[in-house]
Amino acid sequence: MINLLKLHGRQKELLRLRIRRWNGLVRIFVHPLYEKWRWPSGEYATHPDYKQLANIESVLSRLIAMPEGKTPPIIIMEEQDRLAHIQRWLKENLAGHSQKNVYYVSTLRNDPRPVIENLSYWKKEEAWKRLIKRLDSISVKRILIGGMQFRVCGYRSDWTQRGPFVDKCVGITISYLSKDKAGHFELDLSTLVDCSRSRQIYIQYVNETRLSVAG
Repeated sequence: MINLLKLHGRQKELLRLRIRRWNGLVRIFVHPLYEKWRWPSGEYATHPDYKQLANIESVLSRLIAMPEGKTPPIIIMEEQDRLAHIQRWLKENLAGHSQKNVYYVSTLRNDPRPVIENLSYWKKEEAWKRLIKRLDSISVKRILIGGMQFRVCGYRSDWTQRGPFVDKCVGITISYLSKDKAGHFELDLSTLVDCSRSRQIYIQYVNETRLSVAG
């Protein structure tokens, strides 16, 4: 995997060109195997949401095994102390040989906030600004986001003061990146999230808001 925040000149330019070929689109997965790492291997299949979690893993593995020209660049946001797990998972990809250029962003534990060297833990906003700046620098315009741990409530707003309320790893990331919240990227929610009900609420709320603004 390649650290998105530490790209050297040639890596950055090649990624920028690839993103431009996809009209600014990237896929971002936030802690996509979050539950898998927290269960003993023999017990993971007993997880109450195992069917959906296993589907996320299966589809992600197939996407990463596709030729790079067939899919937008894939960025995995993974907990700093779980990077070894995801690297091993990529190496052992049961769907086939993983792409050479899979990108990652190291995050805090149980928190999607990017880990930035020499940046104080308390400077949360700055950490997200650094990630946004990097995405801008490689010509990202649109994001298709997925991952485990997503929660939505349509009856209140979150810290952005813009509904719906979104929470957990995927939701927090959306709140910082999406132009429908506090960010400025076009963002769509992948089917690869752990709660189809939350996904449905989010999409319905955002679509209705966009229609009302357009009208």
